[in-house]
Amino acid sequence: MQTPSLPPLYFKNRGASAKSTISPVQELSLQTLPPELLHRCLTRYSDWGDLAKLACVQPSWKNLVRDAAESGGRDAMWELSMCLLHGHDGKEDSEDSVEESSEEPTATASENDDIQQQEQLAATQIAKRNNHRSRNNRGLQKNEPLAVQYLTQLSGIQIDPSQFHHATSIEKDEPAVFPRDFHKHKLQLLTRDYSPDEASLVQLSHCHLHGIGVPSPNASLAIHYLEAAYHLAQSIQSAHSLALMYEYPQHSNHLVPTEIYAAFEWFKAAAEGGHVPSMAELALCYELGCGVVQSDEASLDWYMKA
Repeated sequence: MQTPSLPPLYFKNRGASAKSTISPVQELSLQTLPPELLHRCLTRYSDWGDLAKLACVQPSWKNLVRDAAESGGRDAMWELSMCLLHGHDGKEDSEDSVEESSEEPTATASENDDIQQQEQLAATQIAKRNNHRSRNNRGLQKNEPLAVQYLTQLSGIQIDPSQFHHATSIEKDEPAVFPRDFHKHKLQLLTRDYSPDEASLVQLSHCHLHGIGVPSPNASLAIHYLEAAYHLAQSIQSAHSLALMYEYPQHSNHLVPTEIYAAFEWFKAAAEGGHVPSMAELALCYELGCGVVQSDEASLDWYMKA
């Protein structure tokens, strides 16, 4: 976890404006302070939530959060995206308080049992506090659509949704996607300083599959983001995820019909890339003749590799 950063001279020529909400005395201070000192005072210990508050002070600072993400590079933009995706929505605290209040220790006949129960309660409360910290919203409100925008920018590619099926789920008569079927013309490489990002593409697939930060779930888009991760970012895990989506309905949010031949091909692609769980799944496919001609020899071979 890193603190958001901005260039040392970021506040140069970004003094108070006519529409500023600060007082004349504060405005004079901003104009007279060296930009390096202003930068040090305002941002050295600031988190994403602090920058979001500063961005509301005056119009010339409105892009503070975005500029900090751009300045910090891939890691900073990923952190910001995750904070917006899992940020505080006002519900967690109330839920935690209800849970904690409902778990008061009950009286027992044995004093030792009572002490043990109190210790267990204390451990539970500590775990809950740690879990709350792990949500890692960094002071930001949840904003899933904005998180998707940052993830799209970070992913390094832009996919045109109009080229894909608009229905939430995929119909049974629609052809499945195989490793050899990747259509590069359906995406646009963004002009960024780094290559397509695996983690962002996988996260975007999850968002589109479950309708997080987007108007509605779209299984076709979710599949294509995983395809892009496999072909452009060499993501073996994405091949495994695609195989699971075609093999087990629960892995596709029940939006993708089972297609054992596509599942086999994606398990094979991941297994040949060294993905151990896919090796075991591929061995099972050969053992049962699922999506491929049954072969005990090939099955044993892949089980041994796994």
